[in-house]
Amino acid sequence: MSFYDSIRLIINVVLVLIVIIVIIWFFLELRREKLNKRLNNYTINSKSEQNSFFDLIQNSYIKWRSMISSKLKKSKSLVNYSQRYEKFIDKNKPGAMDKMDYVSTKYILSFLAIIILIISDVIQNRELTFLQIIVAFSLGFFSLDVFLISRKRYVKYLMENDLLKAITIMNNSFKSGRSIYETIHIVATEIDGPLKEEFILMERDLDYGLEIETVFQRFNRRVNLKEVGYITTSLTILNKTGGNIVAVFSSIEKTVFNNKKLQDELRNLSAASKALYRLLVFIPLVFVLIIYILDPTYFMPLFNTTLGLIILSIIITIYITYIIVVKKIIKLKEY
Repeated sequence: MSFYDSIRLIINVVLVLIVIIVIIWFFLELRREKLNKRLNNYTINSKSEQNSFFDLIQNSYIKWRSMISSKLKKSKSLVNYSQRYEKFIDKNKPGAMDKMDYVSTKYILSFLAIIILIISDVIQNRELTFLQIIVAFSLGFFSLDVFLISRKRYVKYLMENDLLKAITIMNNSFKSGRSIYETIHIVATEIDGPLKEEFILMERDLDYGLEIETVFQRFNRRVNLKEVGYITTSLTILNKTGGNIVAVFSSIEKTVFNNKKLQDELRNLSAASKALYRLLVFIPLVFVLIIYILDPTYFMPLFNTTLGLIILSIIITIYITYIIVVKKIIKLKEY
């Protein structure tokens, strides 16, 4: 590797680190802004208070996003495509993103990825290829999907961990003779995390006059957990036919505890195979990325010749088949 190649590699690494630092800073500032807005409900703010630099960036982003969304809504295909983001919309929070805003954000991230690619190629005095543009656009376009799916899985994981605690509190509350409304209020004050917000919504629904069956059915649709379905069905039957609610919730608590214990054991047994699977999936991609950074022309014979295209198709087919087969084997071990 020549001296200039080393300089270009260092510049690439620095650019990647800058992008990572900016992304981390953005999410930390976003979290700080949310905390400030929650605290502002209990404080008196001066009217002459100026917006911070992060507020200016956020307002500019919202303005551009809204403008792009208004343009994209004219396309029926994009409107239909945006329907898949309906499940990610938090309708209980003011100012939540619309489903078309998610599509606009994906395009913004794609153009940012292309701009970073152009800057990197200009610094390295390298020609910009159509393949690079497609790869950069795809990475930016689907990065939001990866983030949303990962966040949804993480929230579901937190809810599953807190659900047993919530059921235990509900069971003890029913044993002490409290009503369902009082029980929901106790759970909402005792637990933390995403499940706390769900019980606060349930308490609010009861304040609005909704029936208990409707409240728990809405809760079941939002959370979409098997254990919550047990609770909803049990309360619906008890509300119609009557029965011993303490005995029913004691049975539910015992069942959920045994299921969680079994899931933890299965998760521990399959942890090694999962780690090996992820390692073997990402190692080829990492090596390809490193080789491409060191020598961008190394893989060009795979795209410029007929034999190279055949070999590339075989490699991709084997790689995708490996991912599908191993993932199915791991799923069988979990159940």
